[in-house]
Amino acid sequence: MAKFLKFALTGAQEEVLIPVSEIANVETVSTTVTKIDLANGLKKYTITHLIPLVANAIVLSIYDAIKANPGGVVSTVGIPILSAQVPQQPSISGATGRTVVTAPAVFATFTSSVYENV
Repeated sequence: MAKFLKFALTGAQEEVLIPVSEIANVETVSTTVTKIDLANGLKKYTITHLIPLVANAIVLSIYDAIKANPGGVVSTVGIPILSAQVPQQPSISGATGRTVVTAPAVFATFTSSVYENV
């Protein structure tokens, strides 16, 4: 398990590091907000993001990042998919041996993080 979780943010803050050993609970507050409670019960992080395609996708990404880098220092939280890529039908394009993508995959982004004393 890594020592810190890293969220790549799109705002001026750019990234936030959260100590994994202090995480007590992760929960979805709304479709655009995820809350990370810390072990001391008095502090929390609120992560704001775009709406993911699957319910609780952000929470699942956080737990996956916690498990992903055993013995490491930093584990980056992966960004869930918002909409999948759209391949063109091979019979239409006439392409053989390759897939023509007509629309790329779009991923949710983490927009901000707020550290609060409760």
